[in-house]
Amino acid sequence: KQWYQRRVRGELVPYNPKNLPLGWDGKPIPYWLYKLHGLNLYFNCEICGNFKYRGPKAFQRHFAEWRHAHGMRCLGIPNTAHFANVTLIEDARALWEKIKAEKNKDKFQKETEEEFEDSHGNVVSRKVYNDLKRQGLL
Repeated sequence: KQWYQRRVRGELVPYNPKNLPLGWDGKPIPYWLYKLHGLNLYFNCEICGNFKYRGPKAFQRHFAEWRHAHGMRCLGIPNTAHFANVTLIEDARALWEKIKAEKNKDKFQKETEEEFEDSHGNVVSRKVYNDLKRQGLL
């Protein structure tokens, strides 16, 4: 069986009707191996500029690569583990807003959480302290 056919320019091109990827020897990889590695599946990432990744392994690996990191940086979002498997810009922005809201919720609220101690050693909230001070009880 002849693996190569001649092209018009005179260079040898492998016979590859199913457009399979080439192996280390320059020949198309077996079809069963192509299906086993999931190379028939394409994954699209909107954050990377609608770049298509061939196979789940390449898709998972791309989250740590420069193209995805640059896309996240352009959106103003840090490229952290929270955003693994997020490929849509809207989803990434929504998740970032949710994470920021959770961070702000845990942040120290000066108006409600600040405590004062009166002359007797009683610990009271800021509001109660100001009320007592206005009434002249302190």
